[in-house]
Amino acid sequence: MFLVKATYFEGKKPLIIAHRGGRNIVPENTLHALENTFTEKFTHFETDLRMSKDGVIFLHHDKSFDRTTDTKGNVKDFNWEEIKKINAGSKFYKKIGDYSAKTKFVSLEDALVTYKTMKFNLDLKQGGMTEKIIKIIKSTKSIDRVLVSSFSYKRLDEFLEISKGKILTSGSFRENAIAKFLPNKKRSFKVQALQAPYYWKGLKIYSKKLREFTNLNNLQLHIWTVNKISHLKECLEIGCDGIITDEPVKFRNYLNTNNFKS
Repeated sequence: MFLVKATYFEGKKPLIIAHRGGRNIVPENTLHALENTFTEKFTHFETDLRMSKDGVIFLHHDKSFDRTTDTKGNVKDFNWEEIKKINAGSKFYKKIGDYSAKTKFVSLEDALVTYKTMKFNLDLKQGGMTEKIIKIIKSTKSIDRVLVSSFSYKRLDEFLEISKGKILTSGSFRENAIAKFLPNKKRSFKVQALQAPYYWKGLKIYSKKLREFTNLNNLQLHIWTVNKISHLKECLEIGCDGIITDEPVKFRNYLNTNNFKS
């Protein structure tokens, strides 16, 4: 039996879940992104987790620092003290013509401690982190405001086994494939949500069938990454519980302007 109160899922539907903090408007997975999400009063922050060479869990998506920062190299080769010195938003700032702005990477523990009212979708980007993550979630008393996810069924299964189902989780590629391609019926999933892509490698995944499947199996349905108003409209028409987006402000403004009510 699942023992955790699902307060993570509470809120006006669809939940607007800022993808990496809203990476079209702020440098993704950074202190700046956290600050902006908090200032804009969004309730949910989607982020990715990786581990430094010396075992610190922190917010970052890629295997390397090359794409987003002023530093080159793989995450696994850097200690946390070195990572803290990196300008985590360098590439974003240069893209918008700001060559002086700086921001930092944030450890999972600091994010949970500093932003106590925020709910976090934690996407596991590598294996071997589960025990550390569970310890951090418990020590910061954050069990009721996190959802752990991974598109990798191996990483998800590792987390499910060690957490013993006492922390909210969402389905991997495996659960998404079952929901998309097999007949709708009751399934014995160990997760509480399905996070499905709107498109995946050219294939449209989001559909009325998916909504019917999640309703039948008492699962929350979150769709990613939704950035177009036309796609948002379809999500509203078919129905979903949450939208993971790079454009949280634009979507909130649209919903408020059109007086959308859950």
